[in-house]
Amino acid sequence: MQELSDQERLLLLKNPNIERITEKHVVFSSSFKIQAVEKYLKGQSPVDIFKDAKIDPNLFIKNYCQSCIKRWKKKYFETGKSSLRTSETGKKATGRPKLVNAEEMTVEEMKAVIEVQQEVIDMLKKNRALAKKKKER
Repeated sequence: MQELSDQERLLLLKNPNIERITEKHVVFSSSFKIQAVEKYLKGQSPVDIFKDAKIDPNLFIKNYCQSCIKRWKKKYFETGKSSLRTSETGKKATGRPKLVNAEEMTVEEMKAVIEVQQEVIDMLKKNRALAKKKKER
């Protein structure tokens, strides 16, 4: 999503079809998502659906409307209409890996890390050699 100005954000937030706006995302209401998919299935274009909802498609990157409806339609058919009513943001997130201080690691843990790193280095060397062979052909 392209960056929105403060004025554009305020304009969008006044729309009842938009729940909230973060720095990177516009969160649409579940009722809008369901209506949008159903209108699309009846033959209305994604841009027209957004325009009818008083959401200016020009505020977003090219094909934003199409990609939103495509994503919602997939969810609509795979898990049902009710799946668009609930937010699943972050449900499968495992979080960021914890940073481990090297001073707190045991010798065995350090050896294991070095072994994994060495395997990665070896794999990268092999990939580089294969790429070089392909390029020479």
